[in-house]
Amino acid sequence: MWHSVLALMLLNFVVHAFLVTGTLQLGSEAQTERRLTRIADHWGGQPPLTAPLRIDPVTVIYPRYELLPAKLQGLLDAKARGVFEVGPRAQDYFVLARAGEERPAFYVVEFHSEVKPNDTIEHQVFIWYLAGITPFCLGLLWVCQRISARVTAPMRDVGQQVLDRSPTSLAPLTLPAGHSVELKALVEQINSALARTGEVLERERRFTQFVSHELRTPVAVMQSALERIETSALPEQAGAVERAHRGLRDMHALVDTFLQLSTAEKHPGLAGTTVIDTAWLEDLMLHVGGGQRGQELVVDMQAALELDAPPTLAHVLIGNLLKNALFHGGPGPIRVVVRSEGLEVRNSLRDEPGTPGFGLGCQIVRRICHHCGWTFDLSLADGTAVARLAFTAKPETGAADGAV
Repeated sequence: MWHSVLALMLLNFVVHAFLVTGTLQLGSEAQTERRLTRIADHWGGQPPLTAPLRIDPVTVIYPRYELLPAKLQGLLDAKARGVFEVGPRAQDYFVLARAGEERPAFYVVEFHSEVKPNDTIEHQVFIWYLAGITPFCLGLLWVCQRISARVTAPMRDVGQQVLDRSPTSLAPLTLPAGHSVELKALVEQINSALARTGEVLERERRFTQFVSHELRTPVAVMQSALERIETSALPEQAGAVERAHRGLRDMHALVDTFLQLSTAEKHPGLAGTTVIDTAWLEDLMLHVGGGQRGQELVVDMQAALELDAPPTLAHVLIGNLLKNALFHGGPGPIRVVVRSEGLEVRNSLRDEPGTPGFGLGCQIVRRICHHCGWTFDLSLADGTAVARLAFTAKPETGAADGAV
């Protein structure tokens, strides 16, 4: 901003300097024309001269064209009438050519280079102008800076509030002192949008909490009914009963996870710890595969991983990644790399551009990670999908985004 103001002031100074110089030149020329006109008016009423008459050191009256110096005759046409400036800048002449009704044309010639402002005078004027305008410009610049700082201070204060706030914060912005009407309207609109967003998230959180809580009853009823069916089931029905048990366990884990996340604002932290090792991953892979061993699972245990989360949440979190790799990935083994700070699931991609349901599991994983303060990254390149989980933070408490 200040660079623009300074550039405009410098440009203004240069333009004014040229205007002053031009004014000096134009003023000198106008004065000379007026002087020659007055001389011509006076001598035009006198008897015609017979020889050139020098009326001052720089002005000569020539009664005829033929009496003009040869140099001027070469620069001025014999039929020209009026006031003319002829010759180079260093040796220029002002010539007034006038003809009467009953007398031949006569010429009033002034050696203008002797009386016009020279370079020294122009430089002096330029320096005087610079000495006078510079303090004024500096003072004006200081005043503009003070006014601009006062006008923009409230806007900078609001901008700093936005920079300093947490990405999940929905707290209203504070209007600073000295704010303008426009800034007040802007902050009020932002606060209104934040309030509406908070209301939507709160309704979503309460709805998720309500649905998760209400689903516990039918899940419990189905579990009880399945246990009674299991007691009288035929041997050939054992596989179907086991699949039903796995489905109920999945539903119970999902409902329990959603309920925990939706009530995380009231219950600090997600209690529980889950140890992620090869056996746990193989059991989970068998579970999400419906009890059948399909694609090969390759586990690379680089370090032990102890996840600060209950088993149900870990089941939903990592199970969704394995489901995506199993049901939406391409052929070949599914590789899981376990480190102390996280894990990585890697699988090949199908030839199709996408399959339904692939994004839903990732959205659940992303929401859980966001709520717990973890990071989730999914990259698709060179025919390979790589999902990375980094458990670098404890679960959040009091997050604004409490809904799932």
